[in-house]
Amino acid sequence: MELTIIIVNYRSEKLLNNCLFCIEKTLSSGTSFETILVNNDSKKITLEKSFPFISQIIQTKKNLGFGVANNLGARYAKGKNILFLNPDTLIKKNCIERLLVFLSENPQVGIVGPRIIQSSRGASQPFTCGKKTSLYGILFRNTILKPWNKKNPILVDWVSGTALLIRKAIFEKIGGFDKNFFMYFEDQDLCLLTKKAGYDIVFFPNSSIVHFDGKCWSDNKKQKAAFYQAQDYFFKKHHGKLQASLLKMLKKLAL
Repeated sequence: MELTIIIVNYRSEKLLNNCLFCIEKTLSSGTSFETILVNNDSKKITLEKSFPFISQIIQTKKNLGFGVANNLGARYAKGKNILFLNPDTLIKKNCIERLLVFLSENPQVGIVGPRIIQSSRGASQPFTCGKKTSLYGILFRNTILKPWNKKNPILVDWVSGTALLIRKAIFEKIGGFDKNFFMYFEDQDLCLLTKKAGYDIVFFPNSSIVHFDGKCWSDNKKQKAAFYQAQDYFFKKHHGKLQASLLKMLKKLAL
């Protein structure tokens, strides 16, 4: 099988159904694929119809977090490539096929990500690919290059987990998503580990998806806390304890 699409659901049932209808409509019948749903919600998923390409629905007992839930789905993946896809997305025509062709024609590439169009703006969603997050980038909000607006494929350090295609063999080789990230930065970490293993990461604007940015967080304070916790762990892991401590100090001064 060529592809496994893994979708993690949490408080996004309506958007999930729309996403599945879109996959059914746009993905070529010539592509051998399956879809695995991991339901991180305590409420069971109600699908509007039976989708023949869904190989299984995995029900978790609690919200495991984005990375851990995707790891769970990946255990059962039969495809040689895995597309991690958010439920609040709609894929454009030929998007997935173009990503798969690009990956097959470029064996040095380990991960490829499409252009992400923010539905509320009708334009490329900012900060969906780029250089490794650094203190400089955080302090100066460096957006001069804006790689997410590029018109041709480019090498980057990371692409967004909103829609991320990776070779299954590489995903297994690097150990999947780091379970210490509950949400945020797990996609960047996965990409950096893939680069460390010797593979390229590519932003591929010739394919695109629409992102509705479903609001699964009901509490903004908890969302910010999760973001900063993930950011602190990311800096400790990829920049060392000194920079991680400096980042914490700067955040305290800013707040």
